[in-house]
Amino acid sequence: MLFYPVFAVLALYLFIIIKRAQRYRYDTSKDYLYDLKSATKKEINIISNSITVPNEFKDSDTLLLKVTLAFNPLSYFFKPFIKIEKTKHFFEYGAQGVRYVNISHVKDQNIRLKQRNLRLKNGNATLYGYTNNIDLSKKILILAPHADDAEIAAFGLYKRAKDVTIVTTTIGEHGICNYCDIYENKTQAALKKAELRTFDALNVPLLGGVEQANSLTLGYYGGSLKWMQEHPNENAVSLVKEFGDMNPFRKVSHSHLQLPEHAEPNHASFLNDLEMLLAQIQPDYIITPHPAIDSHPDHKYTTYALIAAVKKTGLPCKLLTYTNHLSLSETYPVGPMHAAVTLPPNLSEFYFDGLYSFKLDIGLQEDKFFALEAIHDLRDSLVSISMKKAYKQLNRMLKRAVSGKDKSYFKRALRANELFFIVNSENIEKL
Repeated sequence: MLFYPVFAVLALYLFIIIKRAQRYRYDTSKDYLYDLKSATKKEINIISNSITVPNEFKDSDTLLLKVTLAFNPLSYFFKPFIKIEKTKHFFEYGAQGVRYVNISHVKDQNIRLKQRNLRLKNGNATLYGYTNNIDLSKKILILAPHADDAEIAAFGLYKRAKDVTIVTTTIGEHGICNYCDIYENKTQAALKKAELRTFDALNVPLLGGVEQANSLTLGYYGGSLKWMQEHPNENAVSLVKEFGDMNPFRKVSHSHLQLPEHAEPNHASFLNDLEMLLAQIQPDYIITPHPAIDSHPDHKYTTYALIAAVKKTGLPCKLLTYTNHLSLSETYPVGPMHAAVTLPPNLSEFYFDGLYSFKLDIGLQEDKFFALEAIHDLRDSLVSISMKKAYKQLNRMLKRAVSGKDKSYFKRALRANELFFIVNSENIEKL
C-alpha cells in the first residue's frame, strides 16, 4: 500500500523539477562564464563557512566572491541562497557550478556565509574587487528607453546623485493593452497609455530629487528604434493603428536644454537629439542598457544610437550599463524583494570594463518602492474594476508561486543594491 503514496511524492517531485527548470532558458547546472581580468583578484579559503577579506580589498567598492555550487536535491523545492549579515544572495532552483556572490555591502573583514538549500563544492573561492571611485556629485545622464526604466535600474543611485538628467527615448504606446478594460477601442487605450507614461517619465523622478526641468521625453514610437536604424531615410509610424503624431508626447520645451520642439520619427532626428544632449550636458556618466544582455529592442537600439553619438562627439565618459530584460531569463535577478542583485547568468562572453554595485539601505529601498508604485504600468490598478479581473490576478499569482516564474518588477527591482557594467568611452565600440 506504500506504493501509491511514494509514487505520488515522486510524481510531485518530478513535476516541480520540470516546472522549475522551464522557468529558465538556460542550463542551470552550467558555470557562469565571466573573465574579471580588470579586477583585483585573490584565491582564498572558506573555513567553517567563513572567509577573511584581505587588506588589499579595503578600498574596493564592489566585491564579488566566486564559489562553486554542488548538486543539492532540496534546491528544486526551496530557493537556494547564502545569507551574509541581513542580506540574502539567491540562486536558481537546482543551481550548480560557478556562481558569484555580491559581498560589496559587507564592511567587516571576517564574513560568515550562512548556506540554505545548497552546498559548496569545495573550500576554495576567488575574491574579485573593483575600485571605481564613482563620484555622484558629477553630471549623470540616464537614457531610459521607457518611462519606468530609470527607476527600475537606477532610482537609488540617482536619488543620491547631485546632477541628474533623465531622458526617456520612446513613448511606449504599444504592447500590453493595459487599459482595454476601460476603452473598447485599442487606439484610445494606447493613447491613454502614452499619456500616462509621458506623465510618469516627467514626474516620478521628482520622488528621487530630479527637477522636472531635468526630465525630458523624446517621443519616438515604441518598437521603432530598430526599424529607424535599419531604414535611415524613412519616417517610422506607430505599431498602434491610427495612433497619430509622436510630437504631442515629445516634452522638451520646459527644460533648460535646447532641443527641437518638433521632430520627425526617423534615425537622423534621434541621433541629432542625442548629440545635442551630449554636447550640452557633457555628462561624466551615462546610465543606459547593455545591448548584449538586454533583450528588448528599444533598449538595445537606444544604446546603439548612443554609441554613434558618443563616437561622433568624442565625449570622454563612463557608461554604467544595466539590463531590465535579461536575454536568458526575464525573472532575473532571482529571489524575492530586498535580496542582493548578483551577476546574471552568462554562458558566453560580453564586454565590460568593470562592475559597480551601488548599495541601497532600507530607506532607499522604501523610497524606491514608492517610486515604482507611482508608475502606472507597474501596478495593476484595474483589479478593482471587476471580480473577473481580480480572479485573473489571483490566478497569475498562484501560477507564479508554483512555477517560480515571478516577473514582477517590484520583485526584480526592489533590491539591496543596483548593479552596473561599466564601459569606458574609449572602448565603446566593443559593445
